[in-house]
Amino acid sequence: MRPTRVLIVDDHRESADMMAAVLSIEGHQAEAAYDGGQALLADARFRPDVVLIDLSLPDMDGCQLAARLGGETPPPVLIAISGHDALEVGARVRAAGCSRLLVKPVTVEDLLSLVADAPSRGA
Repeated sequence: MRPTRVLIVDDHRESADMMAAVLSIEGHQAEAAYDGGQALLADARFRPDVVLIDLSLPDMDGCQLAARLGGETPPPVLIAISGHDALEVGARVRAAGCSRLLVKPVTVEDLLSLVADAPSRGA
């Protein structure tokens, strides 16, 4: 079984890099992108199984990015990350195609659990 490919999209570089490092240590293939444009390029090249998307990006709204990525065939599993609770952004995140919302700070346990449960997108 191949490792899960994960793309972390967050303009807070330290956060994105730390999540990528944790996932790599656990045997997954992980990359970080720091804005929506970088994420779209990485998606085309890397074809991640899972994309973790911060809702506040400098060049586009995280929900806009999720909607674009969710239109692919097959789509990756999309997980939103926000500093706001589910009551504030939950409906918007679901409408954009995200299956889950993680509220910051993201725990290592939640991160690893979601990635472990994600289906493969295929090569």
